[in-house]
Amino acid sequence: MVNIGRLDTAESPIDLNALSYRHLRPAGVSFGFTRAAELGSVITAAGEQLLPAVADERVRPLIDTTLAFETAEKVAERLRSHQAHGKIVLAVP
Repeated sequence: MVNIGRLDTAESPIDLNALSYRHLRPAGVSFGFTRAAELGSVITAAGEQLLPAVADERVRPLIDTTLAFETAEKVAERLRSHQAHGKIVLAVP
């Protein structure tokens, strides 16, 4: 289980039964507070394991909306108000 890009809150409901039934173990990392050696191993593992899954589309970003670059201020407000559910793409002309 990997969680990347927690910009809202650290709280998240987790179904403990689902974890135990699937024999999953959560592991945490915080890029803002990680020592350099730990961050290096996380980046290496992501390159080896996550990037191939992104390349063959097993892992895809959740896109909330795609908006024109000129609406960046509106996009920032949408993010601050916690209305976005996923990433917001700014289309560059």
